[in-house]
Amino acid sequence: MRKLFILLCIITVYSCFSNNTIVNFEKVKVEKKSSDLSADSSYDVSIMYHNPIDASVYLKDSILKHTKLLFASWFDVKGQFDLNTSVSKHFAEYFRQIEQNNLPSHTFFSLKISPDDVYQNKHIISFAYNWSIYEGGAHPNAGKYCFVIDKKTGNKVSYKTLTAEHETEFLNIAETEFKTQSGIKADEKIYDLYWFKDGKFHLTDNYVFTPAGLVFIYNPYEIAPYSFGLIELILPYEKITELIKFP
Repeated sequence: MRKLFILLCIITVYSCFSNNTIVNFEKVKVEKKSSDLSADSSYDVSIMYHNPIDASVYLKDSILKHTKLLFASWFDVKGQFDLNTSVSKHFAEYFRQIEQNNLPSHTFFSLKISPDDVYQNKHIISFAYNWSIYEGGAHPNAGKYCFVIDKKTGNKVSYKTLTAEHETEFLNIAETEFKTQSGIKADEKIYDLYWFKDGKFHLTDNYVFTPAGLVFIYNPYEIAPYSFGLIELILPYEKITELIKFP
């Protein structure tokens, strides 16, 4: 009876966290502004991220691991994920450096990070984060950070994994859509305007699932000048569904 009870518990736990389960999230917000201390608001951080509240341990760890990769560009997020502490340490170090190096009081650090809604189906969970940073200069830098997680394994999923059996056909559709959405004629070369390596169209693994379709994000300077802004390629599901196979 004891073995049967243990087996039933294992089955129950597995069913709760199987790849068919919808994972719920809470939005965690962290803010730090020097205006809280003085009128000179040279430090302004407002960031938010999705924290899984009912995912299995391996899935939660994977989601937070890939979320931390974005924040690690600016903050020390090693070890246990405590973004509030990381930002507070960065805040203190920022002003220590200003004082130590006699930097002007109008030195800037403004960082905004906000997530899009999470998209998920029975196979994957898809995340997208919008970020913008200004540290003085002619303009801020901005972009979008995306990743897709396999619910079953917790691994990050490349679009190449999803389209491995139809890679050539998928790329052909993507290139055609890119030309159409960029206003380039079918017989024109896209490489005169965009910086595709070796003059060959390629997709980025910075992509996200959305209700409208699969969206590939090229950040500023990635394939075009800053003036082009964020470039989004949308592949409607009706054109690619038969070419995608989930792990």
